[in-house]
Amino acid sequence: MTDQNWSLSEEVGGLDRLDEMMRDFYRRLFDDVMIGFFFVDTDLDEIARLQGEYTRARLGNEDVEYTGKPIRRGHQDHPILVGHFDRRHQILKDVLQDYEVPQHVFDAWIDLDLKLRDLVVRTGGEARDEMLGGGKGD
Repeated sequence: MTDQNWSLSEEVGGLDRLDEMMRDFYRRLFDDVMIGFFFVDTDLDEIARLQGEYTRARLGNEDVEYTGKPIRRGHQDHPILVGHFDRRHQILKDVLQDYEVPQHVFDAWIDLDLKLRDLVVRTGGEARDEMLGGGKGD
């Protein structure tokens, strides 16, 4: 829970609207030519549900527990580079703008998303080593 004095689901128009936003966001990610490959064999409904849950647990004042994997662990098997992260981040901005979320929610959500960068992004050398099988733990 945060110290923000607003409910994310209320600010975006309700839980159904938040779910619609998350599903739209992930549809765009799944279809994106730059990053869609990361989502092969991923359940859109489940990842959208977990993203909504994660966001509600971290933004606003709703008492929500995130039940998914820790962010770093959930992304550790993917060679996500800065450009991949930035593309996802831009798609998030586009979705939030398309759904006309209030500016204070937009700002808080984008700030939260940027804080995840260091948890999911690999350096070029790390990604190369992982893809070639020379990563840590081999």
